[in-house]
Amino acid sequence: MRTWEVTLLVKGAIKVNGQIRFGTDKELQLGNVFRSNISIGNYRNGIKITSTVHTANLDNAYKVASLFIGKMLDVFTIRLNVPLVVEEDKSNMPIDENRVKAIISKREFKDCFELSRDLNLNETAYLRGLNWFRKGLYSFDPFDKFLAFWNAISVVSSKYHTRNNRTSQGIINQIWDCFRTLWGRDTNTWEIIEGDERWINDRNEIRNNIAHGGIPVEVNYVEDVISKLQDVQSIANKFLIEWGSKQLGREMNTALTISDNHTY
Repeated sequence: MRTWEVTLLVKGAIKVNGQIRFGTDKELQLGNVFRSNISIGNYRNGIKITSTVHTANLDNAYKVASLFIGKMLDVFTIRLNVPLVVEEDKSNMPIDENRVKAIISKREFKDCFELSRDLNLNETAYLRGLNWFRKGLYSFDPFDKFLAFWNAISVVSSKYHTRNNRTSQGIINQIWDCFRTLWGRDTNTWEIIEGDERWINDRNEIRNNIAHGGIPVEVNYVEDVISKLQDVQSIANKFLIEWGSKQLGREMNTALTISDNHTY
């Protein structure tokens, strides 16, 4: 085993004031703890993160670092609600020069590394939901985005719903159960959904059509899916943050916000 230093370039509307350095524990498997040195600086489209990893060879070093940094980015993305993607990832994310950027502190980075480690060891389904949400933000294809945001909701609901006869009937009832747990039984009080009793059913049908290749080749259908993207993204973001905070006891909220008018 050898110690390797790996640098990843992260695209996104974030920056740091000066070089940030700190150490954090990396524990991708229970009991296998390694102290990783982290260095973070700016680059033209975002930030560059250098971390040390302990593994057998160069290929494994890059894979371990990507996994380690990626889980931290999953946590950061749900807090910021902006796309963050490792430059080497094969995404179609069209990022040019960001004219509006969030300035991230050393404390915020350390918090996200620590929280991602905790979630990776104790709440893997929830962390997987965060990963799907990040994919939705940096995906360019509208169908891929819809699928990712809906999967973010589904993977968390399928894990944490209340087990009963109703939820045993499938994912739609599991999502309804989790939404009611957070927001009460009166759907008229739910933000965005506002009493639409078909909201979950209709969007789960769209998800199934996309996943199984059943998308009608019609302009109106495509436009309808695109028109529902913002609502699905907003609900996924709200659901993940509130489930983490209220049900799992993890602090997911942050004072950081970026205007809806930011550009990439």
